[in-house]
Amino acid sequence: MRSSLRPLGATLAALAVAAVAGCGADDAGGGVDLSQPVHVDVTAPPPTKLSAYNLFAWDPATGYTFNPTDERVVPYDLNAPLFSDYALKQRAVYLPPGAAASYDPELAFEFPVGTVLLKNFAFAPDLRAPTVGTRLIETRLLVRYPDGWQPLPYVWNADQTDAELAPAGAFEVIDFVDDAGQARTANYLVPQKNQCETCHARKPTPTASPAIVPIGMKARHLNRSYAYGGAVGTTNQLERLAALGMLTGAPATATIPAAYDLRPLDTGGVAAIPPAELDAAARSYLDINCAHCHDPNAVQGITSQLFLGHDNTDLFRLGYCKRPGSAGAGTGGFEFDIVPGDPDTSILYFRLSTETVGAMMPLLGRSVTHAKGAALIHAWIAAMPPVDCTTM
Repeated sequence: MRSSLRPLGATLAALAVAAVAGCGADDAGGGVDLSQPVHVDVTAPPPTKLSAYNLFAWDPATGYTFNPTDERVVPYDLNAPLFSDYALKQRAVYLPPGAAASYDPELAFEFPVGTVLLKNFAFAPDLRAPTVGTRLIETRLLVRYPDGWQPLPYVWNADQTDAELAPAGAFEVIDFVDDAGQARTANYLVPQKNQCETCHARKPTPTASPAIVPIGMKARHLNRSYAYGGAVGTTNQLERLAALGMLTGAPATATIPAAYDLRPLDTGGVAAIPPAELDAAARSYLDINCAHCHDPNAVQGITSQLFLGHDNTDLFRLGYCKRPGSAGAGTGGFEFDIVPGDPDTSILYFRLSTETVGAMMPLLGRSVTHAKGAALIHAWIAAMPPVDCTTM
């Protein structure tokens, strides 16, 4: 069924909260009862309605806004965000009272039981005006249960009044205009609960069973400022979590490496990335979009032996003149993952730019090409000193 994307005249932030908070509103439209805390019960089955978590609040001055019901629902953003069919995203993390995450310099932080990672996905009819006519499609929760993380996809109803748990996922055809003014059609997939393991599963040891882990909640992605508003103002996200007692063990943020801030790519395309920073930008893009699968401890990485993490210094494992180990029909007829100096014969670029089902990468999360992201990888490979891979 093709999405109507009816106008709502709200920003994504306001819309996200309006939809959830409205579910718990009284007959007078007073919104969520702020005397009730966030409700996350990891001893019971997940609620069927997203509103049951009470994660949002009503502000009488501004209406439904993305203000949490308490300080422990903290919005955040990423230096290098994951692309998902041009969906507009909004993120937040909730930790139970008195609990804190443990800092890790490289991996996702260790979060306590009861943590909720929240991500809203929405579309606007025209991404050149992303706050006009915005409509929520889904909200994905990643909840830390005693036995590990559990992904919980919630799909929004047509009235935008609540989202319902959809373990079987959902599918919707969405027409929109992208940020370059091009008409697009996304075959948007809300993943099944089990499909979440495709991106989030890691094997801590080669013989261990895969376990679900967060992707974006890492120091390098979070080390940036966020405009929280109010008395907090704009401050570093890691410092904010530490100040709230929600993160322990973090060093001074000035000493923490940060992923490349890809906002200039979003606003100005590849031309906005200085040539000297092209490698850092491309590696950060691959790190967030690809390395959760192409990692030595992830199923795809183990099979392909292609490692796209920001810290990989083995050029062959990064794809230089490397023949694919498991691409199958996804090679596009090309021989090497990366042909330095020649992006148009590089499998990596082909798979990021194609929209052919079975060949495009990532396997989940997109049905259309991220034009600016693909252009970044094209420019990165083109800038490499040329190599004749057939002689190596």
